[in-house]
Formats: sequence, structure tokens, C-alpha cells
Amino acid sequence: MVTSAHYACERAEREKRIEHINGGDGEEVARFLVDRHHPAGPEIHVVTSNAIIVIYNAFTGKLVTKLVARPGQIKRYYDAKGLTAPQYLLDIARVHKERGWNY
Repeated sequence: MVTSAHYACERAEREKRIEHINGGDGEEVARFLVDRHHPAGPEIHVVTSNAIIVIYNAFTGKLVTKLVARPGQIKRYYDAKGLTAPQYLLDIARVHKERGWNY
């Protein structure tokens, strides 16, 4: 997997935590193009079945970071597209938040 320098240097501990608490990233459920006007360009945010958000640079395809999702994060992606977030994903994300896994 090709990663950004940011991910390679700063996110190893988060990667270990995701593997330990969730059994890994899970399977892709949805992807969203997100443009926050970052100098490196837009991003693709992939929401997985384990309520992990995997973020890639849309131009390079490099992994930028992974996030242990909170319910509000997942809901915002779907709301922005006029869609309803799957309840099971919100439930998993709620457990993440209650256990403090996303900090």
C-alpha cells in the first residue's frame, strides 16, 4: 500500500489500534469525494463495514490516514449526498465513541 509521508510518520499507532479493536478496516461500504481545498488536492473518503474511514489523496491514490469513525462523521458524508447512513454503521461508530477508540 502506498502511503503519504504524513501517514507513514504519524499514524502507525492508530493503524495498530484499528487492527486490534476492530479486526482491521473491514469492507468498503461507500466512498465520497471530499474537497477541502487542501494544497495536495481533493480526497476520497472510504467508509468501511467496521466504521473506519480510510482517506486517500484523489490525485495520487496514496493513503493519507485512517479514522475510527464517530456517528456524526458518517452521518455527514451521507447527508451531504442526500442519502441515509446505514444504521448498523452508526451503531458501530457509537460503540467506538463510547469506548473512546476514536481519540
